[in-house]
Amino acid sequence: MKRYITENLINYLNETHIAWHMPGHKRKRVSSKPSETKISKDCVDMEFMDSTLDMLHTFDVTEIPGLDDLHNPNGVIKKSQEELAKVYKTYASYYLINGSTSGIMAAVAALCERDDKIIVAENCHKSVHNIISILGLKSAFVKPKRDIYGVSPGSVEKCCMENPDAKAVIITSPTYEGFVSDIRAISEIVKKYGMKLIVDEAHGAHLPFISRQTDIFPFSAIHEGADIVIQSLHKTMCCMTQTAIIHVMDEKIDTRVRKFLSVFMSSSPSYIMLCDMEKAIFLADKRDYTDYIWQLVKFRKNSNDRLNKLNLLDKINIPNSPKAYYDISRIVICSGKAMTGPQLERLLADEFKIVCEMSGPDYVVLISTAADVEKDFDYLYNALSRIDDNYDFYVKKISDIEIQTNQVYTFNTLNSDREHISFLTEKLNALEGAAAKDNIYVYPPGIYIVKKGEIYTRDKLDKLIDYVKMGKQLYGDLN
Repeated sequence: MKRYITENLINYLNETHIAWHMPGHKRKRVSSKPSETKISKDCVDMEFMDSTLDMLHTFDVTEIPGLDDLHNPNGVIKKSQEELAKVYKTYASYYLINGSTSGIMAAVAALCERDDKIIVAENCHKSVHNIISILGLKSAFVKPKRDIYGVSPGSVEKCCMENPDAKAVIITSPTYEGFVSDIRAISEIVKKYGMKLIVDEAHGAHLPFISRQTDIFPFSAIHEGADIVIQSLHKTMCCMTQTAIIHVMDEKIDTRVRKFLSVFMSSSPSYIMLCDMEKAIFLADKRDYTDYIWQLVKFRKNSNDRLNKLNLLDKINIPNSPKAYYDISRIVICSGKAMTGPQLERLLADEFKIVCEMSGPDYVVLISTAADVEKDFDYLYNALSRIDDNYDFYVKKISDIEIQTNQVYTFNTLNSDREHISFLTEKLNALEGAAAKDNIYVYPPGIYIVKKGEIYTRDKLDKLIDYVKMGKQLYGDLN
C-alpha cells in the first residue's frame, strides 16, 4: 500500500508556507522550552508532554490547497482510500476520524429513511440506538442468548420473517468478549428478505489481516457477505484513539454512505489521524503475525492447563460454537466463584499494575494485539498463576478491605460506597413496573440494559442492582 497522504504531507511541510489559517497553533512550538523537544524518554513529565505536543503541532494541518479534503477527496486522500479498497478487497473504504460511532451512524442513515424499520441485535453499542432515535426509526430486536454472544442465524431469520418491512439489519461481531457471529449465514438470510446487513466490527479491525495467515481466527465480515462493515483501528491495531474505517461492499449504497459520512464526521479532520491510519494499515498489510499467534496460543494453552480457580473463556468451553467463531486474541478471564469481575479487575491493577479493558459481573476482558510480545504474555501468565495459587488469600484480603473501608473493592470511589449502593438499590426497587425515562447502561461496553420507554421488570432491575452492588456506575437518568 502506498502512503499517499503521509508522503504528500511530508513534502508540504518541507516547503515554506506561512500559516494564516487554522489550527491556532500555526504549527509552531508554544511550550516554555521549545528547543528541548524530545520524542523518546523513560519518564513522562510536564516538559516532555509539552515538547511532544509541540512536535505533533508540526504535523497538525487543515484542509488547505495541496493537502486534499477528506469530505471531497480528489487528490492524495482519494488515492489513499482507493489503496484501502485494494488492500481490503472492498468496493470502497473510507477513513473515519470520529471513531466507529460516526461510521455506524452514517451506515444506518444511508440505508434507512425517517420512519423506516431496522432490525437490531440487542447487544449493539449505544451509538446504534442514538441514530435510531435521531432518525425516528422503528426497530425490532434480535436477542442473543447472552450479551457476550453473537446472534444466531436462526434468530435473525425469525426476526426478518416477522418484520419483512425492515430495510436493514445491524449486528455486533465480534462482541466485546470476542464472540463472532456466523456472518456468512446471516448475510444470506438478510439478502433473501431484501434487506442490507451492517456489521459493527469495531473490535475486529485485525481480522482481515491475521485471518489470512491462520485458520484459527475467524474471517472479517468484509469477506463474509456484509454490505457495510465498520472497524475501530485504535482498538486492535497500532493506531491512535478515535481512528476507524468504514467499508462498503455494495456500489448502490456508496453515494449515500459518503453523503452521511460528511454529516456525522467533523468538518475539520485531523491529518495526524489520517497519517496514523495510513501507516497502521500499511504495516498490518505486510506484517508477519507468526510470532504473535504462537505467543498467544502458548499463553492460552498454558493458562488452560495451569489455572484452577480462575479460567479463560476459551473456544473449547463454548457450546455449539465452531473454532472459527471465537477471536482468541480477546483474553477473557473468569474470576471464579468467590470473586466478582470488578474485584479481579482492581486486584490485577493493585497487585500487578495490569489494567484490564473492562470487567463484567464474573469476568474481566483484556485485549491482546500484535504489539504484545513474549514478555507481556509471560508477565500476565505469572500474575494469573499467582492469584490462582493464592486465590483464598486474595479473597480474604478483598473482604478485609471492604469491611475496613465500608466500600466494595472496585475502582469507582463514589459508587463503591455502601451507603450510596443502598440508596441506589432502594431507588431501583421502587421503579418496578414504571416506564424508563432514559436509556440505562454500564460503560464499557455501552450496551443498553433498559431502553427508554421500556418497562422496568424484576429481571432487569435485579440485573441493574447486581451491577450497583459490584460498584459499577449506571449511566442514564433514573428519575
